[in-house]
Amino acid sequence: MATYSTYLGLKLNSATDPFLLSDFIGNWTILDGSPGVFVCTSSSRPSWTAAQAGRLIFMTDWKALSYWTGTAWLDCRDAAPVFAGGVYLNTAIARGTTGTFTVINLTCPRTCSLAIALTGTYLVAASQNQDVWQRVLVDGVGSTANQLGGYREQLRFIASPGVSDNAGMTATSLQVVSGITAGAHTVGVAADIGTYSAPATIIGVKALAWIAATAVGNSL
Repeated sequence: MATYSTYLGLKLNSATDPFLLSDFIGNWTILDGSPGVFVCTSSSRPSWTAAQAGRLIFMTDWKALSYWTGTAWLDCRDAAPVFAGGVYLNTAIARGTTGTFTVINLTCPRTCSLAIALTGTYLVAASQNQDVWQRVLVDGVGSTANQLGGYREQLRFIASPGVSDNAGMTATSLQVVSGITAGAHTVGVAADIGTYSAPATIIGVKALAWIAATAVGNSL
């Protein structure tokens, strides 16, 4: 008497069962509909048609999965998970004003969470007092309330009378944006300069941004 396999439901004939072509074809139909993961290298990926859309391959040289859209291969991450960039600015920002600058242009492949780490280097005349607050901008938006904990990174330059050189400091900011939509976005910096008499010069900024697979900040 025939039995059936646990996972795919293939018909397993006993030794006394007659051979039926319909059983044979039925099993092959099930197998064709459950192909599993095709193993290959990045240079030997199969050429499939629209009928194979959704099938997975594992590339042994890249140690990565890709899927077939019906017309092309896409990495299962859909895009590089980490974006990085830096800008050399050497730009003075007047006291009591805010300077804003774009650091990275990126494209998110799906709605996701975006984590950002950003560092900026600033100079102020060593003989002057000044405060600098640094904020992360996403698509040009970065109010104080949107920073983690509502906190802006602050640099305080304390005057050294008689010193003619410049004093330099670096600030690091962290930000997480939950539910950022698929498509093009920018990551930038806003430098809020205090009301003391000296301007501040922003020398340069570096940023890293990486995406999560989910749209919710702390979920897996």
